[in-house]
Amino acid sequence: MRIGVENKEKEIELIFSILNKKIGEERYLDEILIEMIKKNVSTSDLLFLIFKELKQRNLMEGSGRISKILEKINEEIKNEIKKKILERLEKNRKLFVTPLDVTKYFQCPRRLWLEKIVLAKQYKEKVGKVWDGELVHYATHLFIVNRGKDEISKIIENAVEQAFEKYKNKITLEKERVIDFLWSIDNFLKEENFEIIFSEKQLESIKIGLVGKPDIIGIKKDGNVVAMDVKFGEIGKKGIKKEHLIQNIGESLLVENFFRKEVNECFLIYFSSNATASIQINEKDKKEFLKLKRSIEKLVKTNKIPPKSKLPNYRKRVCQGCHVRKSCENIENYRRIRF
Repeated sequence: MRIGVENKEKEIELIFSILNKKIGEERYLDEILIEMIKKNVSTSDLLFLIFKELKQRNLMEGSGRISKILEKINEEIKNEIKKKILERLEKNRKLFVTPLDVTKYFQCPRRLWLEKIVLAKQYKEKVGKVWDGELVHYATHLFIVNRGKDEISKIIENAVEQAFEKYKNKITLEKERVIDFLWSIDNFLKEENFEIIFSEKQLESIKIGLVGKPDIIGIKKDGNVVAMDVKFGEIGKKGIKKEHLIQNIGESLLVENFFRKEVNECFLIYFSSNATASIQINEKDKKEFLKLKRSIEKLVKTNKIPPKSKLPNYRKRVCQGCHVRKSCENIENYRRIRF
């Protein structure tokens, strides 16, 4: 959670270097955006601000998803445009949150308040589920970024070895379970015809004040783009947990805003179940997510201690694994004092 836009000078420079590559040639928007994400440019909002300035200077033509840069963008023009955009961004005082922040708010407004606003001390277990989950995410990341560079079996083996080395003495998992899980992910990616895959790339929407790193972003052969979220737990007996869905919807909004195309599907990949859930999302889901985000903005402006979770069975569902539980309990203890 933060207020305002972080410095984007480097990202603006990277976009100019991409645009200056093929002068006088028509380029598809998807091609430019994929190159941007490869170079760790987090927001396509910058690209469209640059496009606007170039069109005003008659240096670009095109509309929709095809564009053409008519002549090389020289240093003087680059600096003019960069200065103008940076000055505009400096005035932005919007609250930026992550999809996980919104999820935590849904689970328990007080938890988010203690973690992100009060910055209360967080207590993590020294060994166990938290670190098991960290290992699974790290092994998945290593597998995705190296997929295609060698034989799949070697990539999986190396990813698991590195992950277990990083988290040794903190985990309770067996290597075989993680190896099987990565093989399942590989089969799933093939079955869904993903042509391009990214792992933990930061995306940002200046327009809606959202920033985050989807575990996996996949681009299919038909051009559809989806966000995939890896979960350490399992699919519940009653189906997908609402908090898991909310986070995935937020990540889908980030993908949608970056690639400027509607995203109607996302995936949840469960380690403990070794199963994948396909979820169809609609405008109602997206509006609900944005409504929760606006509630966080209201929370930030108040001086009141927010309420605890109101979810069914919240003590087990939320409190049990909460890292700021001690601070929350302290608040409740002081409230019981009678003077």
